[in-house]
Amino acid sequence: MTRWEQAWAEAVLNAFVVEGGSGLTVKQGEVDYMSALTRMRERGTALAAFGLRVAIWMVATAPLWFFGRFVMFGTLARSERTELLSRLLTHHSFAVRELTLLLKLTAAMALFGTASVRARSHYDTPIVVAAAPEHAPVRLLKVLP
Repeated sequence: MTRWEQAWAEAVLNAFVVEGGSGLTVKQGEVDYMSALTRMRERGTALAAFGLRVAIWMVATAPLWFFGRFVMFGTLARSERTELLSRLLTHHSFAVRELTLLLKLTAAMALFGTASVRARSHYDTPIVVAAAPEHAPVRLLKVLP
């Protein structure tokens, strides 16, 4: 990937997390998005690596073909980036939706590959399931032929 593509990828992947939102938030520089992207490109098929590259180009140039504005994705305000990604995820074209989703999955892999983010999300916390009382009635269900 060229330096331009790397800068575009960083801007795109970073925009999937809403700053100051009520959900999961990350600190600046906490998540290594490029490492996750590199791993996905190197460990996937050649077609998958090509798809990731096409997705980055598509989103990086989206303000031009989607809004008709002569700017690149990375120059948009943070809120505009997030809004544009949201709209691309619901675009009428299947290819646009799926390529954007591929980048969203890459961002999710990067997020949950970061131990501090997983700790704040309680992702690794074991789930405690309450046991049914011993005197609870048992109901047998019929097995249909």
